[in-house]
Amino acid sequence: MFNKLKRIILNLGFLNRIFGKKIIHLEGIYFTSKKLKKHLRKYKSKCYCVCPVNYEYFNSFLVTNLTKNEFYKSLKKNYLELKEMRISLQLHVHLALLPNRLSYAKKESMIKSAYDFFVKELDIVPTEIVFGWYSSDKESIEIANSFGLKVIKEHLHIYDWWLE
Repeated sequence: MFNKLKRIILNLGFLNRIFGKKIIHLEGIYFTSKKLKKHLRKYKSKCYCVCPVNYEYFNSFLVTNLTKNEFYKSLKKNYLELKEMRISLQLHVHLALLPNRLSYAKKESMIKSAYDFFVKELDIVPTEIVFGWYSSDKESIEIANSFGLKVIKEHLHIYDWWLE
């Protein structure tokens, strides 16, 4: 009962907007970067960052109209700028609302792609991962752990697109 109540409280938008300013899920950095950087100068938040592997989802969710290559370049450029600001950057991967319906290979491919983007393109070895909508299953947690990633469960946070 306590865990269910805790989940409800942690998912109330107004509480997150008040108390979640130190943790940001970066999902629309290609259009929020100016306001995000202003926010980060004030709060020095930890950022959980979407990666190019989530292009299709975010192209439809946030209506970016960016090509896959433009999306990739935008993420890389903005994350490198945040890295220069000494902001803690970690992984944020949207697998699926029902991750148990994805094959093990698909989950592994998506997590590996995000991990490799951080390591090869940003020269950052991530240590944490937040799954989109906190949707994970035993397999995705096992895969994340195999990369040395700690799976972060529900927590107070804001989204970068809330800053717009």
